[in-house]
Amino acid sequence: METSIFGLRFKSNDMLQPSPADLAAFLASPRTSGAPGRHGDDLAVFVRYWELVETYDREQKQGFGRLEFGERRMLGVLSHTGFFKAAFRVAVEEYKYHHHQLLLLDFHKPEAFIRAAEVEIGKLNPKKKDDQQKISKFRDMIDQRRKDLEILTKRRRMIAGELYHIAVYVRDNIVKVQQLCESAIGRLAKIQVGGEKTGQMIEDLKEEFKAQVREHRQIGSLTPEYLESVKAEVAQLSQRLARSVLEDIYFVTGIYEGFYEHAKSSAERLGDLLGWADRVRKKDGNDEDLLFTRIEEVLAALISGFRIDAHPAGQQVSAERHEDLVLEKRRELLDHIFLELKDEHKKDAWRL
Repeated sequence: METSIFGLRFKSNDMLQPSPADLAAFLASPRTSGAPGRHGDDLAVFVRYWELVETYDREQKQGFGRLEFGERRMLGVLSHTGFFKAAFRVAVEEYKYHHHQLLLLDFHKPEAFIRAAEVEIGKLNPKKKDDQQKISKFRDMIDQRRKDLEILTKRRRMIAGELYHIAVYVRDNIVKVQQLCESAIGRLAKIQVGGEKTGQMIEDLKEEFKAQVREHRQIGSLTPEYLESVKAEVAQLSQRLARSVLEDIYFVTGIYEGFYEHAKSSAERLGDLLGWADRVRKKDGNDEDLLFTRIEEVLAALISGFRIDAHPAGQQVSAERHEDLVLEKRRELLDHIFLELKDEHKKDAWRL
């Protein structure tokens, strides 16, 4: 069973797949609905964040990074959600392409020709030799238009099936994003309530200052005033660290909550439309045009309508004394959080 988020899409019709050049040309072309912009504009914000996540993941694998703490914290969450995957972008791009191809299918011209030709045949006299030739020619042309309609109908069924399977693929994977975010929110709540890691980091911080005190004792410069100042500084740093850790957990949780709600509402909307799409795609008719347009609107909102508060209040880098030490501990907690969440996701995958 496929448990990764936006993994391989197995139900894909190779006969319909556009070449990379054709897909790129379509995305760069103006919208046909008369709306301003290009077909690919809906993906612009997603692509920007996807590129950032790709860079973050690559640097994490290579063991180095040039990101500031705030960027690293945000991109760590975005990477873990599984939302910013190339396969998701490609699925939406191909859906838009195939939907455009569906709308280009012209049934009206051959159907109108058949109706007009049948009217003309009705005006002719089959007993007249000249009219017999005209009737024969009209019937040949009608037969050709009916063959054209059969080809169009077959192509419409193929495209409708492809659109349906792309939408199912996206819906199923967005449900996985929703489930991952829900699990992460629960795990973060336990980390916050338990406080074991925070307590451990505060103890580590105290040990660093104890080492400084021992050094002063060895060189004979230990005074009561110095000890009091160290105690006060440790207490103040412990409070700052605990406060910063809490803010970091709130920030990370907030992003997961935002993607949870976004995925949940989108999956529900897609689910409602897919029930209708499964019935419509197996019939001959034009009902699917409006239906697949609505699905495209949901996909466009899904891939562009997410919200990320990258700079929440209270998260500015401080210039206070020992800020580097506090920041180091915050990075340590961040690494701990993402390690815990990834382990939790692996356990959830094994239970599926």
